[in-house]
Amino acid sequence: TKDMGKSLTQVATQPDVSRETDYFLSHIGNVKTIDDFLKDYRLYSYAMKAYGLSDMTYAKAFMRKVLTEGVANKNTFANKLTDTRYREFATAFNFAALGSNATKTVQATTGTATHYVTQTMEQKAGDQNEGLRLALYFTRKASTVTTAYQVLADKALTQV
Repeated sequence: TKDMGKSLTQVATQPDVSRETDYFLSHIGNVKTIDDFLKDYRLYSYAMKAYGLSDMTYAKAFMRKVLTEGVANKNTFANKLTDTRYREFATAFNFAALGSNATKTVQATTGTATHYVTQTMEQKAGDQNEGLRLALYFTRKASTVTTAYQVLADKALTQV
């Protein structure tokens, strides 16, 4: 935790993480529609894990609605959900606003890869020490917290 960049590099070079990241970066640019995205399970599950949504990978209809409506106004599905991870996901893969170019943005490509490595590092740290996982999560999320309700709504932040 003293040298976060070094830790992230170590995780990124692990064979399983490297292989999945290479696949994601080489194939995400070929995705033109939401259907293409949801059909490629490796791409879709990689992106879901990157944004901390791996427990919702099975809910393709739910995620289709999140991606279809986007985040253009406050009445969209993603903006109505209390969990901000869906809004982050819809922002990164903004098919509603960008159409077939949604998967070519920096946020959708390298941004997602960075999130994936960070999530993997937190998960692997948590396998050894739950306190370390919580500390890494807190370090990542603390700067985005603006109200006490956000802390109360996030189980991990509440635990910290």
